[in-house]
Amino acid sequence: MSSTNPDDAIAAYIASSSPGPSLGTLGATIFTGPVRPPAPPEVPHAGIFVLSTGGPPPDDYFAWNVGQPSIYRGNVQVRVRSNADDYTDGLATARAVRNKLHLATLDLTGQVGCRATNAEPIYLGRDDTEHHEFSVNFTVWWEK
Repeated sequence: MSSTNPDDAIAAYIASSSPGPSLGTLGATIFTGPVRPPAPPEVPHAGIFVLSTGGPPPDDYFAWNVGQPSIYRGNVQVRVRSNADDYTDGLATARAVRNKLHLATLDLTGQVGCRATNAEPIYLGRDDTEHHEFSVNFTVWWEK
């Protein structure tokens, strides 16, 4: 099933077991939308949150021919929250997200590319409950 939402496609790809290991389960440890505070069991302490953060307008590369597809380029931020006082595991998870998604082919409508925009995860510090947070950002291209 293909999606037209890059955040949904990225969350599904992170949860998939191919290629590479699954990094969690949709709705259990991987969520779309902004970071939610821990509220076990619905939202665990350690989690992955995927949020579309905009992008430029679509490029109508065949604008003279009505009905031809447009190229979309979106920005997606993946935030990783570790268990409290577990910086090492949070960083390892953020790197695994980067490694899995960089150059990935996602399940979006049309031809897709995905590129990490950070060589390393960005450390965001600790949240109010002492969990370490990391950000990995991606640019995603698709045809619609």
